[in-house]
Amino acid sequence: MTRIPLAVVALKTVTLGLGGLITYLAARAARRRSSPGLSTLAVGFGVVTLGSLLAGVADQFLAVDATTALVVEQALTAVGFGVVTYSLYVTRRST
Repeated sequence: MTRIPLAVVALKTVTLGLGGLITYLAARAARRRSSPGLSTLAVGFGVVTLGSLLAGVADQFLAVDATTALVVEQALTAVGFGVVTYSLYVTRRST
């Protein structure tokens, strides 16, 4: 386990909380509006948030070096933002 400054842990916690909230609100809006674009948006933000969570868990609790954890996080962030971008395209095309 690597030693991480308290500020990094605090900021990661805020990121997870806000990412989870954005994902929840997008999913709730998607259900209320029956919108495939909003559903995809929720999935995208969920993937970004999941990447942050998995990187933190891998770095702190598993025998994974910080570089690997960072690569996993950035890969999931890229995929998540790709899904978010697609969701905005789907929303635009369906109007």
